[in-house]
Amino acid sequence: MIPEIVTNDRKQRPFGAMPILAVAVALGTDPESGLSEEEAKKRLTLFGPNVIEAQRKLSSLSILLNQGKSPLILILIFAGILTLVIAHYRDALFIFAAVLVNATLGFYQEHKAERALAELKTYLKQRSRVIRAGREREIDATALVPGDCIRLAQGDRVPADGRLVFANDLQIDEAILTGEALPAVKSIVSVGAGAALGDQRSMAFAGTLVTQGVGTALVCHTDFSTELGKIAALVAAAERETTPLEKAIARFSVRAGLLVAILTILIFNIGILKGFPLVDMFLTSIAIAVAAVPEGLPVALTVILAVGVVRMARRKGVVRKLIAAEALGNATMIVTDKTGTLTAAKMELGKILPMNAEDEHELLKLALINTTVLIENQNDPPAEWRMSGRLLEMALVRSAALRGLTPEMAKRNIAIMHSLPFNAVNKYSISLVRGMEGHELVFFGAPDVFIHHSTLDPAEQKRMLTVIHAHAGSGELVLGVATKKIEPKKDFSFVHDAGLSHLTFRGLLTLRDHVRPGVREALLRVTRAGIRTMIMTGDHRGTAEAVAKEVGIPVHRGALLDAAELRTLSDGELEKRLPHLRVISRVSPVDKMRLVQLLQKHGEVVAMTGDGVNDAPSIQKADIGIAMGSGTEVARNVADLVLLDDNFETITAAVEEGRQIMHNVRKVIVYLLSGVTDELFLIGGALMLGLALPLNALQILYVNFFSDSLPAIAFAFERDGDGLLCRNTAHGRLFDPLMKFLILFIGLSTSALLLVLYWFLLRAGFPEDVVKTFIFASFGSYGLLLAFSVKSLRRSIFRYAPFSNRYLTVGVGIGLALMGAAIYAPPLQSFFGTVSLSLPWLGGVLVIGVVNIMLVELGKWLFRR
Repeated sequence: MIPEIVTNDRKQRPFGAMPILAVAVALGTDPESGLSEEEAKKRLTLFGPNVIEAQRKLSSLSILLNQGKSPLILILIFAGILTLVIAHYRDALFIFAAVLVNATLGFYQEHKAERALAELKTYLKQRSRVIRAGREREIDATALVPGDCIRLAQGDRVPADGRLVFANDLQIDEAILTGEALPAVKSIVSVGAGAALGDQRSMAFAGTLVTQGVGTALVCHTDFSTELGKIAALVAAAERETTPLEKAIARFSVRAGLLVAILTILIFNIGILKGFPLVDMFLTSIAIAVAAVPEGLPVALTVILAVGVVRMARRKGVVRKLIAAEALGNATMIVTDKTGTLTAAKMELGKILPMNAEDEHELLKLALINTTVLIENQNDPPAEWRMSGRLLEMALVRSAALRGLTPEMAKRNIAIMHSLPFNAVNKYSISLVRGMEGHELVFFGAPDVFIHHSTLDPAEQKRMLTVIHAHAGSGELVLGVATKKIEPKKDFSFVHDAGLSHLTFRGLLTLRDHVRPGVREALLRVTRAGIRTMIMTGDHRGTAEAVAKEVGIPVHRGALLDAAELRTLSDGELEKRLPHLRVISRVSPVDKMRLVQLLQKHGEVVAMTGDGVNDAPSIQKADIGIAMGSGTEVARNVADLVLLDDNFETITAAVEEGRQIMHNVRKVIVYLLSGVTDELFLIGGALMLGLALPLNALQILYVNFFSDSLPAIAFAFERDGDGLLCRNTAHGRLFDPLMKFLILFIGLSTSALLLVLYWFLLRAGFPEDVVKTFIFASFGSYGLLLAFSVKSLRRSIFRYAPFSNRYLTVGVGIGLALMGAAIYAPPLQSFFGTVSLSLPWLGGVLVIGVVNIMLVELGKWLFRR
């Protein structure tokens, strides 16, 4: 039965001021065994999921109403009202129908984008270690309930507010709540009932970050009952982040809109001076303005970005920010870790090399003491164990179990008083143990560090370092074990000043982590795409060099650098070596940050991988921060891209998708803007020559909706084979020289062709209504067929499959069918002012479409030349 306090005054209780036993009683739980699964299920039903962040999902109605904010919709509504005032009911009916069609299309696009972005949230979930029914396991943090007993370790994001019942060197960064720059030192000692939030040392709060040590807490508050939840409840839902690309498009739309407005007014005045009716010129000018301003472009961009991001997620790369989808397309340098990214992260214990040959079992036992691996199904065979923890420790535990030694067996006759987990600065972990022979510090980590501070004589130190280099050079990971007798203080706290001195070096363990299949090919592909790859690892130089050679990274003279040498170089000296560096070993987080900054200074767009707390600054500093899915919560939170499988191939896939996204964006821009220039030159040219207008307002609007919208959506699903070869020549700008050339060339050439043809056919004495219908059919059809030529902005249409994108093919097909209906369906003939065309005229329409495609291909060829 759930205690009354849990459901009643739990929110008002000062848990930080209560003794641990009183907290446990109040929450109806056990500090050691936690809740039972049945009780946890009951409480989850009662309290609901532990979701701190409010969902900011737009409702379908909100998305629909937002369509009315579009300038395009407003222009159409204004035009429709004016046409009603002048009693042109047919035109007004069509314009309002266009409003409905365009609003529906915009709703579909935005709704699709919202669903695509919401889908991404299902890929990344915060996990939490919880003790239930005496068993420790890992669960989704949303399933936590008041009374749960949770474990906290360095790098964890605290999942709920909890009362600490155990703390070992525990420090938590609470800046998100208190603004304090320094982490708060935590303890299990009760505080005063009126203690301020920043002084509640016995509490851990949701959303804060564990920066050091380990701890155990009883969950007191979840979801919006937490301190973070209270703040979240007061904050209004933020607007979706606007990406630089969208801002650039918005700026362009404003400038283009002003230019089109000027040209439209100019065309209107020319038409009036030439004697055209005022109403006809008004409707035509409105139609040109509506057709010429690509107001639907931002929505189309959202679809392209969202589809591309979802496509990345399906390839195991979750983009947390749309801005990263753009940045990934511009990456020029990938700085990658070795373990788990280039290698399979499935290490196997190789050799056990104790200082005394008879101590193999003892050496392995000492190494296991420093592991903190969680085994969910310990009763199953070791080969089938489901574990969580550091990759290296999981490999060691599994390998040792297969040799008949489990962590429980290793720790049976000792008591672990305190422990400090591995961190990238020290490069080792420490445990303070109490055994039969007193108290001892057990060190496990980088062997060269221990050797330099050991009691071994210089000759023996040199011999052991040679052994380490030999094993590391063959691609093995070499770890060392050392011990030290100490006299602890009464509270058994660590004596930090004892540190690394006079260590007893106990021996070496080697593990081998094989290179992932496919990594070599992936590296070759990114190299061909003009992207350099650099390995930065905390491993030994020999291990890093061996892996680099195996994956195909050239390791020539000057390509390798050890962190010890790196720290002796000035920034100027290091900058000179950067173009040649490919492998850097034994790096610390500070080294990574320095290298990222220098690479950026050289103009590189850096994609940086990491997984630990100490990697977070360099991940955040990089242009594209990439976190391992198996890494710490803080690394994932600051990253732009999270690799669900920790695989380098996924980085390659993400960069490929990023380049494909930018390439598709450029295709849409060329496609839309070339049509804008076409309409302006065709109508303006006819007015200048004193000819009757070749297209009326309804025809322009009709063509615009099908030539612009359907293929624009379809370009979101465009694939160019190897997307890595979609080079970004714009250097971060929206328009590159090729785009500008094609927009002007396509618009001028196609409009000139139609204008000359229109003038010639009228001069030749053909019926005006047939000629206008022919121009209308040609204008609408080649605008649709143009999409097949814009599928690639550089390659000739004869060098790729034009119908490979079924969405594009279907969209063009629907557009052509509707064009046919406008010409041959009697009700639509009277509506649009068209007449039926005979087969020779249809043949002419087809020829015009083919000729225009050839003109576009000529433009591509001229630019390539």
